[in-house]
Amino acid sequence: MTAYVPPDELTDTERAVLESFRDGARLDLAGRADRRVRGPVLAALLVGAYPLGQGAMPALRLDNAHVTGRFDLEGRTVDPVITLQRCEFEHAPVLRMARLVALSLRGCRMPGLFARNVRVGSDLLLESGYTCSGVLDLTDATVEGTLRLAGAVLRNAGAAALLGARLRVSGSIQAVALRVFGELRLRGAHVGGSVHLTGARLAHPSGTALEASGLVIVGNMLCDTGGGQFDVAGTVILSGARIGGDAVFSGARLHDARDGDGQVRVLPRGTVDNHYVLDADRLRVDGDLKLDSGFTAGGTVGLRGAKIGGHLLLSGATLGRRSAVQDMARAFAEGRDVGRVSVALVADGVEVLGDVEARGAQTGVGGTDGDPRTALRAYGQVRLVDAHVHGSASLSRARLRGPGVDVLFADRLRVGGTLFLRKIRAAGSIRLQNANIGSSLDCSGAHLTKPRLRPDGTVKPSLDARVATIGKDLLCSHGFRAIGGVRVRLVEVGKMATFAGARLGGRTRPADPVADKVFSAYGLTAQELVLIFPERRPPRGAVILTRASAVSVFDGPGLWAAHGGVELEDFTFTALTAVPEVTVKTRLQWLREVQPDFAPGPYERLAAVYSEGGQEELARQVHLERQRRRYAELHWAGRFWGRLQEITVGFGYRPWLAMIWLALFWILGTLWFSTHTMQKLDNDVNPVWNPPLLSTDLLLPIVDLGQDNKWRMVGASQWISGVLIAVGWILATTAAAGATRVLKRD
Repeated sequence: MTAYVPPDELTDTERAVLESFRDGARLDLAGRADRRVRGPVLAALLVGAYPLGQGAMPALRLDNAHVTGRFDLEGRTVDPVITLQRCEFEHAPVLRMARLVALSLRGCRMPGLFARNVRVGSDLLLESGYTCSGVLDLTDATVEGTLRLAGAVLRNAGAAALLGARLRVSGSIQAVALRVFGELRLRGAHVGGSVHLTGARLAHPSGTALEASGLVIVGNMLCDTGGGQFDVAGTVILSGARIGGDAVFSGARLHDARDGDGQVRVLPRGTVDNHYVLDADRLRVDGDLKLDSGFTAGGTVGLRGAKIGGHLLLSGATLGRRSAVQDMARAFAEGRDVGRVSVALVADGVEVLGDVEARGAQTGVGGTDGDPRTALRAYGQVRLVDAHVHGSASLSRARLRGPGVDVLFADRLRVGGTLFLRKIRAAGSIRLQNANIGSSLDCSGAHLTKPRLRPDGTVKPSLDARVATIGKDLLCSHGFRAIGGVRVRLVEVGKMATFAGARLGGRTRPADPVADKVFSAYGLTAQELVLIFPERRPPRGAVILTRASAVSVFDGPGLWAAHGGVELEDFTFTALTAVPEVTVKTRLQWLREVQPDFAPGPYERLAAVYSEGGQEELARQVHLERQRRRYAELHWAGRFWGRLQEITVGFGYRPWLAMIWLALFWILGTLWFSTHTMQKLDNDVNPVWNPPLLSTDLLLPIVDLGQDNKWRMVGASQWISGVLIAVGWILATTAAAGATRVLKRD
């Protein structure tokens, strides 16, 4: 506390202040030649050091004063109202642990304010041009009304401009158009109303501009655009904050002027080491979190473990650094694995009880995908690992740029409704491993280019959704394009998986690497599987359908023209439809082209489909082709035996051939025995020589017509009778078995 100034040592100006204080009247010193008032005098007035006389109603209402010396009320209880406007202070006022009824410093200018643990019984007014060129210390302060900082300027560059740790405000913080040069610290503060930072500008480029970890706001947090853009140069930290209403950053601009390229090192176990421009890990928002309508973050936005009770809005946002993407694009063009990854959004473990909206605004024209100019733009990786969206998530028409990396990394993502990726444009891969989509995954019209590269420079899938579960449909049609192909290995689709018109594989530019497998559907299950690829642009790599399963399959020439072939082992389906329709001969030709090495499974499955559909003749054609290919790959004796079976009995699937051969041998036998009469075996028996009946008796096994064993066969007739008996047994048995379908071929 500074020394007491006796009444007789007061200046004329100070006596005028004393008189106005006694009556609580406002005194404006703007027209006086001497505007100086000593700080100790003001302090003495407020604590009752000067006699005021009976009937006084003191209040300090002073305008345009120049306060010299130290204004010190540390630890004091002050009953009069303090209202100072447009006053200048030579020294920072000291209000530590003071108890004040009301304090207004509108338009005042001071080199600092030390008010740790101060308690203000009503509003604290530091607005309308209030300027503090040092630290404004409100640590552990209590304001039982509203803290007003609208239009204030706090300047303490390179250090803390406002210290508000554990600040308690019963009402709101009104800080519209606030200007802060230094750190604004609200760590652990509690605000009973809302925080209004609309149009504020915070600048602490070398570090943290807004440190609000653990902040509790009962109402809304408004950091949007209104009469000016909310602009932050530095980091905004909201980790662990609790907001009872909405957190609104619509149109805000966050950037970091520190040196660096904005890239991070991807560490083992999927973690990242990064510097955020918005660090909101473990943030809790009961309403909506709005990072939309022109929101710009020139670095990483962190929402790890955040919980949002309403919607997460990202439409029209721009996240990440463009300069970092250029380095990734250069590495991809050179065929190098990207070791350092630019991260635009880290939202691992985020929980959104409503929807995630990152699509373009609706214009009323061109369907429901929205305007691409107002959709999310991300320069770097968007991470949603272990995220849980209870509603739907829409990134339709979003622009994601991460060449050579997983630009959307969303392993174990859970979406209660539909995940919309319609007409998304992604330079990089989309990874949805082990994702769980309650309704549909809609990638219609998406263009996925410049996929992730492995360390050896080979291409990974553009869409990797292995082991995902999709409750309804998987839609990759209507212009869907994936340069690195699609991996849907062991994916469960509740209804339809369609790739109608999809373009898989190829290159973005002539020098870019090419994927060897462009459609990997090992173990895929769906009710309906549509594989109708453009005939002029078939898949530019292998198609894997091994152990896939579907009730209905729709295919076309484009599938079977895949450059890397089609693997079909254990591919099961119940119905098969070609668009346009084709003959069984064409289908068998497709199988020959895609399977140079014989495998029985595809033929058996195709034959079963025809058979179950009542098309037995087509099924027999498939079985015949299967047997042809089976024997064609054996040694010469096997090939000869197979050819003989095909000609004589059609491998058992054409029993009428056996009847023709029986008839032919019967004719030959009849002609032979018509010119070669045999002698009787027993002279006591007088059989009638009948060549046609003898040939029939020799050819038909078991049946006895009274001619066989009645004649002595000699010479060539002996051999001919033996041939007829052998042929009869073979052909008759095969014909009977084929006719009754008891002969089954493996």
